[in-house]
Amino acid sequence: MPVINRRQIVFFVLLILQCVQVTYALAPAGNTDTLEHQRNVFKALENMVVKPNSSEYQRLRDQLEGYPLEPYIEQITLKAYPYLANKDKIDHFLKTYEDTPLDRPLRHKWLYYLMKKNYADLFIEYYKPTSNVELTCQYLTYKLAKQHDVEQIFAQTKQLWVVGKSQPNECDALFSAWARAGHRDEEAILQRLALAADGGTHTLIPYLKSLLPKSKQYLADLWLSVRRSPSKVSTLSRFPKRFPELELDIIQYGVGRLIWRNTDLAIKTWQAALNKYSVSNQRQLATAGKFAVALALSDHEKAGEWLEKASHKNADEQLYRWHLAHLLKSGDWQQVIEVISQMPLDISEGLSAQYWLARAYEQVQASDIANQSYELISGQRHYYGFLASGKLAKKPTIVDKPLSFDEQLLAQVANMPAARRAYELLKLEKYTEARREWFYLQSQLTEQQKLVSAVLADSWSWHDRAIYGFSTTGYLDDIKRRFPMAYSDEVLSNSQANQVDPAWTFAIARRESSFMSDANSSAGARGLMQLLPGTARYLAKKKINTRVLYDPDTNAGYGTQYLRYLLDKMDNNPVLATASYNAGWRRVQQWIPKDKRIAMDVWIETIPYKETRNYVKAVLAYRQIYASQLGQNPPLFSELANMQLGGDVL
Repeated sequence: MPVINRRQIVFFVLLILQCVQVTYALAPAGNTDTLEHQRNVFKALENMVVKPNSSEYQRLRDQLEGYPLEPYIEQITLKAYPYLANKDKIDHFLKTYEDTPLDRPLRHKWLYYLMKKNYADLFIEYYKPTSNVELTCQYLTYKLAKQHDVEQIFAQTKQLWVVGKSQPNECDALFSAWARAGHRDEEAILQRLALAADGGTHTLIPYLKSLLPKSKQYLADLWLSVRRSPSKVSTLSRFPKRFPELELDIIQYGVGRLIWRNTDLAIKTWQAALNKYSVSNQRQLATAGKFAVALALSDHEKAGEWLEKASHKNADEQLYRWHLAHLLKSGDWQQVIEVISQMPLDISEGLSAQYWLARAYEQVQASDIANQSYELISGQRHYYGFLASGKLAKKPTIVDKPLSFDEQLLAQVANMPAARRAYELLKLEKYTEARREWFYLQSQLTEQQKLVSAVLADSWSWHDRAIYGFSTTGYLDDIKRRFPMAYSDEVLSNSQANQVDPAWTFAIARRESSFMSDANSSAGARGLMQLLPGTARYLAKKKINTRVLYDPDTNAGYGTQYLRYLLDKMDNNPVLATASYNAGWRRVQQWIPKDKRIAMDVWIETIPYKETRNYVKAVLAYRQIYASQLGQNPPLFSELANMQLGGDVL
C-alpha cells in the first residue's frame, strides 16, 4: 500500500483550506451572523406551525423577513390548515411559487381537501398535471361531468386503465363512464391482460378474463398458468391455435422465462412452436436474442449457435456484447475480429470494440496493427484507454482542464432564489429538499449557466450535484471537480488504519454515492460508501444504530474495514475485491474459472452481472485518476494488462 508522506499531508491541508475559502466566497449574499440566526429561527418555527396565531410564532416569524426559506414556513403552515378560510392565502402562495418545489406539496394538500368536500369547480381551477393517479382521475371525473373535451378525457382514461395493476377507487367512476361509452374495447383488454401477466399484478387476470368474449377467455387462463409456472408453456396442446398471434405472445413470454430455468425444455418448446405456427422473422429474432443472452451467461454449449441465429444488422448492443464476450471466453480471437467487423459503426467504433479488436490482433500475432490501435486508444481517459496504456507499459493519459467561467455569471446563478433556497436547505442538512430546489434551478438555466452551477455546487462542497452537473452538460475535463477528494480527512485516516489504498477508497465512494453522505439505496445501503447495515453490524461485532452510517467518518471506517476484509478473502487481489464489494465475495468466487487460466481483462469483460461488470471498470478507472491526484504513480493497468486468473492463480 502506498505510504502517505508529510508533503502529501501538507498538500491536503492546503487544499482543504483553499476549498473553505472558495466556499465562503461563492455563498449567496447575506450577513453570515444574520443567516445563522435565521436558520435557528427557522428550526424553531418548524415546530410551531400548528400555532400560527400565537404571539411567539408571530415574533419569530417577523425575524425571518428576507430569509430564503421564509416561504417554507408559510407553506408548512398552510399545509396544516388547507381550509376554505385560507383560500386567498393558498391562492397567492401557489401563484407566487408556481412550478417550484414549494408548489406541489401544498397544491396536493389543497386538492385533497377540495376533493373531500366535493368542490368540483375549485378542484378543476387548481389542478395541474401530476403523476398522482387519484388526483388525475378525480380531475377527469369532474371535467367529464361538465362534458368538457370528452374525447380527450377518454383518451387519457385509456392510458390510466391500460396498466398492469389495479388503480385507486377514485378512478372507478371515470372507468365506468369510459366503458359505457364503448371505449373499453377488446384490444385494450388484451393489452392490459398482457401487462398484468408480464410483470404486473397477476391477480388482476381473472377480472380481465371476465371482460373478454367467451371465445378468448382461454387466453387469460393461459397467461395466468404460464405466469405462475413457465414450464406450463411446454404443453403446446393447451394452445388450440384459434388466435395464433395472441397465443404466440404467451408462448414467447413463457419460453423467455423458461430459458433461465430449463434450457433444453425452452429450446425444445420453441422449436415445436415454430413447427406449429407461422412465426414472423421479427418474433424469431427477438426470441433468439433472449435465448442467446441466457445461454451465453450460463456458458451453455449451444450459446454460439443461438448467438449466430440472433445476430442481424439491427441487433441491439447487448446482443453484440454477449456475442463478443462468448468468443473472448472461448479464446476464438479470429472470430472476434470478424464479429467486430460486422457490428454497426456506432458500436464497432466505440472504445470497447476497438480495444478488443486490438487484443484480437495481438493474439493472432499481428502485433504492429495491435500496437497502433493501443496507441490510439491510450490517449483516452477511460477504462479502455488505461488498459491500452497498460498494454504499452506507458503512463495513462489524464487530461485536466478546469472549466473557465465568468465569475459574474457564477454570482448571478448563486443569487437566484432557487439557488439561495438550495444553499440554506443544504446548510440545514435538509438534503432531499435541497436537491429538489437544485433540480428546479437547473430547469431555469441556460446551458452555460448549468455549467457554472456545477462549479457553484463544488464550491459549496455539494459534490454529487457538481459531479452530476458536469456529466449532464458534457464537460468532462474538469477532473478535480468531477473527481473531488471529498471527505479527505475521513478517507485518508481510515484507509491508513485499515491498510488499503486511499485512491481505491476514493474511487469506491465516488462510484457508490458520488460523495452523498445521506445516500440511501432501494436495497438499504447507506452513506458515503453505501454500507448495508448488516455488513456494518458484522464488522462491528455488535448492534449499531443505522443512522450512524450517514456520518462520513463512521461510514468510511466501516467501508475501508470491509475493503480490507474483502482483500483478505481474495488473496489481496483488488480487482476481485472490487467486484466483491458490489456482488458479494461468495458470488465472485463462483465466477473464477477452476480448470483454466483467463486473462483478467477478459474475466472483467465477461462478468455475468452487467451492474458488477460496469462497476469494476468504473472503479478501476477512478482509482487510476485518484492515484494521479494523490501523487502516486502505481502501474495499476500495466499489472492488470498482464494479470491471469483461474486455476491455481488469483
